[in-house]
Amino acid sequence: MRRLAVFSVIALCLAATPALSLSEKPYITAADVDFPGLLPPPPSETSPAGKRDLQAILDLQKNMTPERMAAIHRDLDQSVYTVAGPVLGAKFTKANFPMAGAFFDKVVKDAGVGVGPIKQKYKKLRPFQYTKDVHTPDDIAKAAGGPTYPSGHSTTGGLVPLILGMMVPEKRDALYERGWEYGINRITSGAAYPSDWEGGHIAATLAVNQMLKNPEFRADFDAVKAEVRKGLGLN
Repeated sequence: MRRLAVFSVIALCLAATPALSLSEKPYITAADVDFPGLLPPPPSETSPAGKRDLQAILDLQKNMTPERMAAIHRDLDQSVYTVAGPVLGAKFTKANFPMAGAFFDKVVKDAGVGVGPIKQKYKKLRPFQYTKDVHTPDDIAKAAGGPTYPSGHSTTGGLVPLILGMMVPEKRDALYERGWEYGINRITSGAAYPSDWEGGHIAATLAVNQMLKNPEFRADFDAVKAEVRKGLGLN
C-alpha cells in the first residue's frame, strides 16, 4: 500500500510539470541574427510614410465600437491561448495544453532579442505620446510606456501563427487571419503604428527562421505539436 502511494505521488508530479521537459537553452540569441541590420528603420512622424501611419490609426479610431474596445482589451494578453484561442476553440486552454503555453512563452521571451534592442535603438514615441489626437485608454497607455518600434504585441501576433501554422496546417490560414486581427487591435488602441506591426512581423519571421535551425527548438516543437494535435483530435 505504501509503495503504491509513493508511485501515485510520483505520477501526479510528472503529470503536473510538463513544462520541465522543454529545453532550458535559448532558442535564439542576439548573435544568431543581425536584427539591427535587417529590420528597416521606422518612418519619422513628419515623413509622408509617418503621416500615413498616423492617419491609419485615426481612421481606425473613428470607427471604434464597444465591441472593438472589448476585443482590444482582451488582446492585451500575449499568451498563445489568447492569440490562437479564437481559431482553435474554447478547449485550447492552459489546463488542456500546458506544454503549448510554456513553449510559446519561451518562444516569445527568446524572440525578444530581436525586439527590445531595436526599440532602444530608435526610441520612437508611441502614437498616443506623439499626439493627443490619438486616444488610448489609460490602462493601455500605462502598460505601454516604452518605445513603440517594433511592436512586441505584433511580434507575438506573428510568432504564434507562423509556428502553430506549421503544427496545425489545417488551421494555418485562419491563424494568420487571427494574427492580423491581433495586430489591428493593437494599432487601433493607439499603442502602435502600422509600421510597428510590420516591424514586429519581420522580427518574428527572422526569429522563427533561425529557431528552426536549433535542435533544441525542433525537439520541443515536435513535443508541443504532438500535444496540440492530440488535444484537438487531429492525427
